[in-house]
Amino acid sequence: MVSADVVCLRPAADFAEVGVDVPADLRVCFASGPAEVAAGDLATARAVVLASVGPRLERAWLDQVTGLRLLQFTGAGVDRAGDSCAHRPDVVVANVPAANVREVAEYVLFAAGALLRRLAFADREIRAGRYGAARARLTPPAVRSLHSQTVGVIGLGQIGLTVARLLQAAGATVVYADPAPPDPAAAQALGLARLDLDDLLARSDVVTLHVPLLPATRGLLGEQRLRRMARGALLINASRGGVVDEQALARALADGHLGGAAIDVYAAEPPPADSPLLTLPPEAAERVLYTPHIAGVAYEAARALYSQAWANVHRVLVGGHPASHQVRPPAPPPAADPA
Repeated sequence: MVSADVVCLRPAADFAEVGVDVPADLRVCFASGPAEVAAGDLATARAVVLASVGPRLERAWLDQVTGLRLLQFTGAGVDRAGDSCAHRPDVVVANVPAANVREVAEYVLFAAGALLRRLAFADREIRAGRYGAARARLTPPAVRSLHSQTVGVIGLGQIGLTVARLLQAAGATVVYADPAPPDPAAAQALGLARLDLDDLLARSDVVTLHVPLLPATRGLLGEQRLRRMARGALLINASRGGVVDEQALARALADGHLGGAAIDVYAAEPPPADSPLLTLPPEAAERVLYTPHIAGVAYEAARALYSQAWANVHRVLVGGHPASHQVRPPAPPPAADPA
């Protein structure tokens, strides 16, 4: 059996179900996890393809892929790589940064509406046979319209900017916090007010997070900052779980400081049964919308993400070109020895 050019840590069915063809001129070993990859494939592989969501890659495993040139993610997040190939400057780490931007922005719009209108609560109560009780609680003072809200966007990259556009179209007032917005002209064209983070938290009815998980953003919203949010405000996290202190968030929900939250990402995925977010008192839990890291998941997004990821692998391994969307560019070639 011929050994692989590419080790893909997700099943072939993922690509087939959205109509994406794997390049026919590459030999690909599909595996559900690193432990399933044969030693022969590790020895010959020049690229590893993997999802952005999942456990951290172990350095010892990647070091077995001695010919590795490209670590290609099929999404925007690259935190699974950690520092596992930091000691190998010849390995390029690449992602697909913007293919599901619209889907994540739509999730934020829908989640904000669901929280403000108490839709998940209403659904649960009616299913449990408590239609009258639900109707009695969903009075005008208990329900809010999105167009009357101030929404604070933390992180104004491509996703944050798209979120801002959708929310503005729905009538919300949008402000943002970002120390270095990638496209300040676009923010200015939308008329977005730029605030420092603490001011944004204090002034926003809804806060939505769109920052990567980095040392500087881990625990960005902890106890003090969550308490700076207005009483009854809503939090939407569709970025990374580690950006929010989950213990502090659970306390702010349990004591009623926060009016609710939409949580798509967790510090550990799946979250353990004893996670503070999953053991909230019933009254607090009914104000939370839980989803399993699917803000960017849709048929259309998957087709774009997977197509671009495989095109990049083909570009590098077959075309001999530099990878697109490099998160960490390769080291420059060594200088020639003097004659």
